[in-house]
Amino acid sequence: MVTVSSATSTAPSVFPLVPCCDSNSEDLSLLGCLVSNYFPEPVTVSWNSGVLDEKITTFPAAYDSKSGLYTTTSQLTSSDLSSQEFTCSVDHLPTKTKIKKSVSLKACGPVTIIPPTVKLFHSSCDPRGDAHSTIQLLCLISGFSPANVQVNWLVDGQEAESLFPYTTRPKREGGLTFTSQSELNITQGQWMSSKTYTCQVKHNGNIYEDSAQRCSDTDPRGISAYLTPPSAFDLYVSKAPLLTCLIVDLASADNAKVIWSRESGGTVSPSSPVVKKQYNGTVTVTSTLPVQANDWVEGETYTCRLEHPDLPKALIRTISKAPGKRIAPDVYMFPPSEEEKGNTVSLTCLVQNFFPSDIAVQWLYDNKEDHTGHHTTTRPYKDHGLDPSFFLYSRLVVNRSHWQEGHTYTCRVVHEALPGTHTLEKSLHYSADMDHEDICTEIENEELDGLWTTIYVFIVLFLLSVCYSATVTLFKVKWIFSAVLQLKPGTFHDYKNMIQQAT
Repeated sequence: MVTVSSATSTAPSVFPLVPCCDSNSEDLSLLGCLVSNYFPEPVTVSWNSGVLDEKITTFPAAYDSKSGLYTTTSQLTSSDLSSQEFTCSVDHLPTKTKIKKSVSLKACGPVTIIPPTVKLFHSSCDPRGDAHSTIQLLCLISGFSPANVQVNWLVDGQEAESLFPYTTRPKREGGLTFTSQSELNITQGQWMSSKTYTCQVKHNGNIYEDSAQRCSDTDPRGISAYLTPPSAFDLYVSKAPLLTCLIVDLASADNAKVIWSRESGGTVSPSSPVVKKQYNGTVTVTSTLPVQANDWVEGETYTCRLEHPDLPKALIRTISKAPGKRIAPDVYMFPPSEEEKGNTVSLTCLVQNFFPSDIAVQWLYDNKEDHTGHHTTTRPYKDHGLDPSFFLYSRLVVNRSHWQEGHTYTCRVVHEALPGTHTLEKSLHYSADMDHEDICTEIENEELDGLWTTIYVFIVLFLLSVCYSATVTLFKVKWIFSAVLQLKPGTFHDYKNMIQQAT
């Protein structure tokens, strides 16, 4: 006897999946959708993300022999999930069930966005040495939050597939910020070809980069040390300025001592040095020193001193705020060009006439940190005018629909010469008055109004002139007439008799 049984169709349950809020790595680029306890197969899972670099993976269903039900998951991966809300749609045809669940990282609360500081260093080289010797490029990425960064290496501004860099996972460096580094080894022959190597970092939709070219003939060989100042953002916004001392090309870190000091003799509290073994056999040592913003601004001098058995004498690097007249920047915002087509538009922020070159630029969206667009800021360029000053451009690309909805976009500039909070903001929002036809019409109307004003003034002056002439004439006639009436008859000569007598 054979018994045939049929299972009852069961609609699925759908649960959104988000990473833990304290995740600090690539986990923040994943969202998931759990579809459980359904029968029979199949279910269709789709996402309406709209993210350009998305990757959707739906895993094969797992069958639970005890319950006789299926479970599956779908996963969305992207480099930027923090600023949007996504929808996971599940369609189960056997039960005619359609379920939609919203998934986003907003449940974690507001994310503090701190842009990274990108510094590119290179090992010392010998221009007369072997062309196959190794030159190491080290890109130090520090002081950023959240932890998601994407690092690309460019050669003369173009991505090169033949490069094989190694980028470390972001690590928390204390507080809210993270640090990472990317290493690239090239031959000395490539380095001496005078190509420009660029470390490009993408963070929160924005691009930050630093570049390096071949070393000059006067660059020293052997151990090198670099001392970098705090960024303007760290000084005046996050209020956590750091000095970084990077030592490269050490054969060994054994018995190496990094000693910080201040010219004023005050106490210092540096972090523990971080030792990193490089692929070319050398060792790098990184030490950071938290400083007080007031001390740095007032011109305190700091010294990083390296003592090592391989050095005949200690290697000393000093740093202080650059001297010179402080000049506050001028900031100008420019709306999109009317010739710009497509789904995106560009806003431009020109920052000029500032000194020194240390400066930071942020974009705000409705007075909040911008998460909708992508911005690129050039490095400061020296202006070859009479006064020593710098200028730069920052370009923000936004969706045309967002721009035309009337949202306010703000270019925030941080510079030490600015008064008060050391920040200056310029804002711009879309208005129908910005349409070219309206502007032309307004100009034409103004010209027409000016023409009518001129005509009106001319008519008034003409009438006043006529009235004046008529009044003067009237007074003259009245005076003559009065004079005639006042004359006596005897006073008139009889010219007729006089003529007759003469004849």
